[in-house]
Amino acid sequence: MSFLSQAKTKRLLSVHGWSGTVLGLLLYICLFTGAIVVFEDEIDIWAQGAITHRDDLGIRIDNDFRKAARTVNPSYYDEVLIFRQSDGQMQYRFQSLQPEPRQITRIVLDPATNKITDRWQGASTEQPPTPGAALRNFWVDLHVQLYLPNPYGLILVGVLGLMMMAAAISGILIHSHVVRDAFVAARNPARLVGARDLHVLAGTWGLPFAFILAFTGAFFGFVGNFGVPVMATAAFGGDQQRMIETLLGTPDKIDPTVAPMASLDYVLADARKRSGGTLSSIQIQNYNSVSSRIAVRVAAAPGQLSGSTLEFDGVTRAHLGESHLVGQVPSVGNSLLGLMGPLHFGNFAGVASKLVWTGMGLAMAFVTASGLLLWTKRRQDNPTWQRFRRWIMGVIWGLPFAMLVSALAFFLTLPAGDPDWWTPAGFLLGALTALRMGVPRLRLATCALCLALPLVRHLTGGASWSEALIAGAWPVLLIDLLFLIAGLVLLRQHKQHSQQNLRTMIQEPAE
Repeated sequence: MSFLSQAKTKRLLSVHGWSGTVLGLLLYICLFTGAIVVFEDEIDIWAQGAITHRDDLGIRIDNDFRKAARTVNPSYYDEVLIFRQSDGQMQYRFQSLQPEPRQITRIVLDPATNKITDRWQGASTEQPPTPGAALRNFWVDLHVQLYLPNPYGLILVGVLGLMMMAAAISGILIHSHVVRDAFVAARNPARLVGARDLHVLAGTWGLPFAFILAFTGAFFGFVGNFGVPVMATAAFGGDQQRMIETLLGTPDKIDPTVAPMASLDYVLADARKRSGGTLSSIQIQNYNSVSSRIAVRVAAAPGQLSGSTLEFDGVTRAHLGESHLVGQVPSVGNSLLGLMGPLHFGNFAGVASKLVWTGMGLAMAFVTASGLLLWTKRRQDNPTWQRFRRWIMGVIWGLPFAMLVSALAFFLTLPAGDPDWWTPAGFLLGALTALRMGVPRLRLATCALCLALPLVRHLTGGASWSEALIAGAWPVLLIDLLFLIAGLVLLRQHKQHSQQNLRTMIQEPAE
């Protein structure tokens, strides 16, 4: 028995239905793309065929870094960022913090040959993307801000997170028999009652995950655009600088006196000994001066949910402690803030957690899509709702098809060095094509692209499986296998639907 009155239950049903309908298609896009870009790093390695990829910065980088730094104007020494790209090359990014926009000198070096493979200088707002990362960047932008201009896309995604929270909470209140719903036996999915069973089953098991995704997604969507200004207005009279100094501490006074930097190799060895984790990046403030500080970012160690950042004096190499996201000392708030990323991206336990997050993300996308279809099915007598139902079906199957077309466009144009324009163009072409195709043909075309992409990747210059195995580049095999498995599942589903339609035609009485 429900503990809500019939009138309240009816109102909640209306809230639950409309919260999943008004922005349901955008929520589906956000959920589906999010389930895919959980593997964004692996997708980047797979797309670039980076068999020389390494997660760690390495042991000896100081000599190469200093050679690169000597070629850069000292006015760009305000901030230096060092990290390893997905293709295994090292990137050194020198930044001048004033004036805005920041001025950047970007140097990419191949550690295998000690040669600079790319150099660029200009405003941060004009920084060209790495051509090989075009596919990963597009899919991530599609998820993070629906490929809309900043900050409007982030705000919209934050709204979608709040909407998902409303749907999750109202779903819990409506389905009072949560335990029973979790073990409901799904009936024939071809019938309305069977589709509802699958919707309830997937939704019930995914409620905790949906709430986590919704909350963390809304946090990332709103914290920068609304959270900081609102907190500054409410607690600090609108003074954002005073708020930052209160939360993070007053920055040390900069002494521009030139002083030789400590060896980065020593700092890395010290950080590796203290943390026991993978060192992913280095940030240097005020390089080559008395006030220089080195921050080493450490990925989460086995058994931990979040990583850490160790700080060192840039001249004396002295360990200054661990930096915190909020405050100067460890706190509950700092720990909770540090969990936001791992809980949203599912990257805290390697491939295992990513597979779980992808599976649950796809399940939530299914709940959203099936909820929209159920809502419109009950209103099949209304022509407006039926037109909307056809759009829903087109988006449900059209989104994965368009993403695959964008990947195809990326691989075909990567050798020419112009995938940044063609990748989103391929998505748009795929989306327009999908809206004109029926679901059976669209499902078959999606299946064909899933099976073909690994071969296309190899034929356009990507590493073979044997090369990837020898080099230990497991992401290349992983993503290929995931696409092949998806293609086989879709092929089996297409055959089942074809057989079911054939049986329906045979059973229909002749006129």
